[in-house]
Amino acid sequence: MKVHMTFKHMDATEALKNAVNEKSDRLQKFVGADTELQWVCGVDGGLHVADLHVKGPHLDLFAQARTPDMYTSIDEVAVKIDKQLKKKKEITKDHLHRDR
Repeated sequence: MKVHMTFKHMDATEALKNAVNEKSDRLQKFVGADTELQWVCGVDGGLHVADLHVKGPHLDLFAQARTPDMYTSIDEVAVKIDKQLKKKKEITKDHLHRDR
């Protein structure tokens, strides 16, 4: 799994990088080794924006969160992607095990 981080209109602190890496590690159980995570964190109109784009084989997901706090935005994006990944996994599981 590859993790790319981009910070726009803000400094990339070690604490932010650690928060992004921690959330990325939690998502690793749902994605394969050849999956790419693209994080974009920035400030837009006084709000902290966090975007996450997950790209992989048969997988293309995106989530965005806007809050007054960057750490909250990162948490919310991770929760949104987690829900999307669980839903995709459930759909795939149901499709493979349905009665024919």
